[in-house]
Amino acid sequence: MKKIIPGVFLTFVLLTLFGDVRPAWSASSSNQETKKSGAFSYKRETKELIMIADTELASRRVNENYFPLGIKIANKRLDGFVVSRETLFLVDESGNAYSMPDILKLQKEYKQLAPDHKFKSQTGILGDDMLTSFSYFQKNSSNFFPQTQGAARIIDSVYIRTQGYMEDMVYFPMPPGGIKGKAMRLRLDIPELKTPFEMVFIVE
Repeated sequence: MKKIIPGVFLTFVLLTLFGDVRPAWSASSSNQETKKSGAFSYKRETKELIMIADTELASRRVNENYFPLGIKIANKRLDGFVVSRETLFLVDESGNAYSMPDILKLQKEYKQLAPDHKFKSQTGILGDDMLTSFSYFQKNSSNFFPQTQGAARIIDSVYIRTQGYMEDMVYFPMPPGGIKGKAMRLRLDIPELKTPFEMVFIVE
């Protein structure tokens, strides 16, 4: 079942007072900054974490019920944390949060898994250049959405130790109104952080 969490009242107030509150990529605080780091890639880096999202394949799936997002998450200074379906969410412009679907539900309702995996095998999840800033970190295995049931082991609870990282292609339900041209957020909500870690991205 699609999990939707109502947005907070603050979002409504900001939109009412200031209109569109999409971030400017070049202007943000030193502790919270999202930058467009490539034609399809967005990156946010703080003292604790690095999060990167690639939207190239998502831009080809805007008419589907689900869409893929290539991600990398690196742990710079935290003791360790878990990335799972219970900690990683998509947040739309209205503040509604969506959890990742169950693999069986996705395989039943989404017919692009094979083409998506072929694309990933040819290009990499984000491209090799996205690895340079933490190339010495330890990579942790992650496989939230295998192409075919039984073909590979599902790894959907990924522990990332200090100076470790994960990369994967994950899927989220398509929000009402779609994603094209919208300021979406990827949210990591873990107890090791006082507030959720969020990064804004736009599917062109």
